[in-house]
Amino acid sequence: MNPVKYLLSIICLILSVDIFAMAENFKEPIIIESDLAERNEKTGLTQYKGNVVIQQGSMVIDANEVTIFYESDDVGRIVCKGKPASFQQSDQAGDRVLARAETIEYKPGTELVNLKTNASLSHKGTQIKGDSINYDLRNESWKAKGDNQSTQKRIQLVIPPPSQKEPTSEN
Repeated sequence: MNPVKYLLSIICLILSVDIFAMAENFKEPIIIESDLAERNEKTGLTQYKGNVVIQQGSMVIDANEVTIFYESDDVGRIVCKGKPASFQQSDQAGDRVLARAETIEYKPGTELVNLKTNASLSHKGTQIKGDSINYDLRNESWKAKGDNQSTQKRIQLVIPPPSQKEPTSEN
């Protein structure tokens, strides 16, 4: 096996999330708290501003501003903005996936989380940083890239030694 493919396979295994635990979250209601909310029934657009917290099962998103786009009566896409906004979710073993970015786009129907601008993702001590990270909860996979126009020109991946445990909080 190609060494690069082998390393990428190991990385994907390290960052994999117990999909059965995640599937349970999507059966839970989405609970939103904020300082201000506005809804346009014609466009199906809802905006929340000020200390926005979204929770669905073990998933929690914190942001300064959130826009929810509906498709029929279902949530199609949630766009969160902050300095940074954060996303966290626990797997069945209790390990947390922690993500931060200036913009987080969450698509409940397809179980995709897109992190844009100064993005970071950590799970079980492994950390990825880049300008953007796309995390597919359903397929337990991610893609990261840097941006030649920003300070995060290349991605950075940190894999802890096997004996190191997950940190209790993200710095």
